[in-house]
Amino acid sequence: MSSSHEAAPSPDFLAEEVRRYHHFIVLALWLAVVTGAEIVLIFLPLPVAVVLTILTLMSAGKFFAVILWFMHLIYDKRLLFWCFFAGLALAFATYTALLCLFSADRIDTRWFS
Repeated sequence: MSSSHEAAPSPDFLAEEVRRYHHFIVLALWLAVVTGAEIVLIFLPLPVAVVLTILTLMSAGKFFAVILWFMHLIYDKRLLFWCFFAGLALAFATYTALLCLFSADRIDTRWFS
């Protein structure tokens, strides 16, 4: 009767997993701090354009942090990241083109009156 024994994980593998786990915790804490800063920023007496620009940059930073670490793209091959980024860029370009195409100031409303 043969028995199969699974080999115990190597100490290097376990150390790497612990390091990754700590990266996830630290990243989650940083995301919470940035979210808190976004909430505080909304109530500061700043011009709307400045607030929207800073919020957009902070949100983009949080977005890329989440996709890189929580979707494990940082640990995968770079080709997978670039495939994801190409799809994201194509979606953004399509969204921007549709916004420009269907903007309200370009619609001739004389026909609807």
